[in-house]
Amino acid sequence: MKNKIFALFFILVLTGCGFTPMYNNSSKLDYVISIKEKKGDRFINNIISNEIKRISSLDSKNQLNIKINTIFEKIIVTKDTKGSVSEYQLNTTTFITLENFNNKSFKFNESLNLKNISDIFQQKNYENTIKRNFAFSIIRKFNLSLLDLE
Repeated sequence: MKNKIFALFFILVLTGCGFTPMYNNSSKLDYVISIKEKKGDRFINNIISNEIKRISSLDSKNQLNIKINTIFEKIIVTKDTKGSVSEYQLNTTTFITLENFNNKSFKFNESLNLKNISDIFQQKNYENTIKRNFAFSIIRKFNLSLLDLE
């Protein structure tokens, strides 16, 4: 009962003080973002470009031209006694360059260690899920970087 009262009090205080989540503050982002060039991993770049189109403000007068370069690596970390891979690391480094701000560049890194799965199909699906999560994380970081520019 005390937890319910505390939760209700907490919700009332947060809604009354004008609290808005940081990631939902995309209304401040007043740019039409167009991608001039994409290099590197196609899967991650496609997700990034789709999300950039989503956060872009189409009715804005401010044009922002960007270039995206994504480097994806799958590095073997450990092998078992037979010599087959037992653990590896997925690394993604994305460079986003803003042409309108004197070629200001942002670098975003994501990394994760994984155990090897014997089923190749399941392994590939899991890697694609991780790549998708990397891309969404990069977009969130880029969005925050754009909000800091203003």
